[in-house]
Amino acid sequence: MPPKLTKTIIGAVVAIALAAAVSYGLISQQTADQIQTKANQTLQDDRTSPTSGQQPPPPPQNSIPQAPAQPGSSPQNPAPAPRP
Repeated sequence: MPPKLTKTIIGAVVAIALAAAVSYGLISQQTADQIQTKANQTLQDDRTSPTSGQQPPPPPQNSIPQAPAQPGSSPQNPAPAPRP
């Protein structure tokens, strides 16, 4: 698989995982934005660095840090979406 396609897929998986974590209230939108920015920077840095024929392993998907609860933050269990 071409490196560019691999990095695009990794970026998409990270974005989907972060969106799910935000929608379930596991992390805040601000935390998700910070993680996404770091992931994009990492993928961009890897794209410009020379490779020796081997691809570096992708970042672990299960190590998303949770934001500490802040006063005035939204509840951890948001109301379910209305059914159609």
